[in-house]
Amino acid sequence: MPTYSYKCRKCKKQYEEILSLKEYSEGKRKCPKCGSEDVFQVLDLFTPKTSRKA
Repeated sequence: MPTYSYKCRKCKKQYEEILSLKEYSEGKRKCPKCGSEDVFQVLDLFTPKTSRKA
């Protein structure tokens, strides 16, 4: 399952959640620190790991 990063506008805590596509599409996120629903998604860079050698 994909990992999504979020940041709370109220307490400024950044956190990650592992969500299914169904959970992600529902869009109901709460900050684990303060419980606020005023959160936004943070875009992260990622590097895929493959078994192929470059």
